[in-house]
Amino acid sequence: MDEQDFGDSSSNGVSKTGKMFTNKKVNVVLDETNFLLWKQQIILTIWSHRLERLLTGELKAPPETVRGEGGSQVTNDSYEVFVAQDSALASWLLSTISSHLLPQFVGAETVAVVWETVLKFFANLSTTSFMTLHCKLRSLKKGDGSMRSYITQVKEVCATKG
Repeated sequence: MDEQDFGDSSSNGVSKTGKMFTNKKVNVVLDETNFLLWKQQIILTIWSHRLERLLTGELKAPPETVRGEGGSQVTNDSYEVFVAQDSALASWLLSTISSHLLPQFVGAETVAVVWETVLKFFANLSTTSFMTLHCKLRSLKKGDGSMRSYITQVKEVCATKG
């Protein structure tokens, strides 16, 4: 795992470890078939860096500018660190998603928006798959066939998951 120090980060609330998240290889690239496996790896990596509040959007960006000495507006270093951390995490998260799904994420510029998009996409996909499976199972009829034949049909429908 590659990490960079970004100085005294504990005061900005982004990471209490004093390290900036930059890259972590995951073994699974997200596609329509492996959401739960992918999510487990992502969540564990996020937790290991104590960045779950950034992922969920609970942690908000500090003000872009603050009053400096003399009362003038100056760039807020905490804001700069927050944006860098958020961008690094969003970029990494997008790099773990299959290229054919990436068009779903165009315009997602923060890690919280990327994460919310993933959750919505797979919630919709799960609902659709469930409804399709439900319809296929309801259409099965035992008829004059044996119970073994009927159960085999049920298993075949379930094995294809819609």
